[in-house]
Amino acid sequence: MRRMPAAVRLLFLVGGGAVLASCAGSVRAASHDVRPRLLSVTPDSIELLPGNVTAIDLRGSGFDTSGATPGNTVRIGDLMLRAVPSDAHGTVIHVTVPATIAATSEAPPVAWPAGRYAVSVTTRAGTSDTVLLTIASRGRGP
Repeated sequence: MRRMPAAVRLLFLVGGGAVLASCAGSVRAASHDVRPRLLSVTPDSIELLPGNVTAIDLRGSGFDTSGATPGNTVRIGDLMLRAVPSDAHGTVIHVTVPATIAATSEAPPVAWPAGRYAVSVTTRAGTSDTVLLTIASRGRGP
């Protein structure tokens, strides 16, 4: 059996996940042990308007809770947002969806095409399942 240092943290298995508790009594999720689970995106349908801020909540478990350098990467379609923080419990990530996305060349950013986009969260432990976000298109006037 491997010998642990004196300031070792106690490992408890809780509901299929791991929780580390230090001798000082603090508790933090061991995000490197369990692949994240993405259960829902709220709202699941949005309309992006120039000049407006559109936020979504990703709910699940096993998201990285590191404060200084969050280890969550959120993917919405081809858009990748790195170092996105989660709540202290690793169950909610708040994301502001940009009204435009980068074009495929040196062209300026473009509005999101209407459609359904796969959303996932990647941590050091792996990538979550995918949920769908619908982005509606605002019809153009005459």
